[in-house]
Amino acid sequence: MKYRAILTQAASCVVEFEAPEGATVEQLEEAALEAETPTLCWQCASLKHNQSLNIDGEWNVFRDDSGQPEIHAEGDR
Repeated sequence: MKYRAILTQAASCVVEFEAPEGATVEQLEEAALEAETPTLCWQCASLKHNQSLNIDGEWNVFRDDSGQPEIHAEGDR
């Protein structure tokens, strides 16, 4: 007999985005939240493959222990 169960997990992703040089932290955070987030294609997310992915709700920018958003310029690392 087959069963189905809903599994839940917190998700995170990394997005790349453009912002003007000298942008404020608030402008960077806003631009990050407007960036395209990853999804599964319709083939990978079909029940035929026993996979689906629903990400419901709003994304938030990850913050470090001091409360500052984790946003890095290309080449910072």
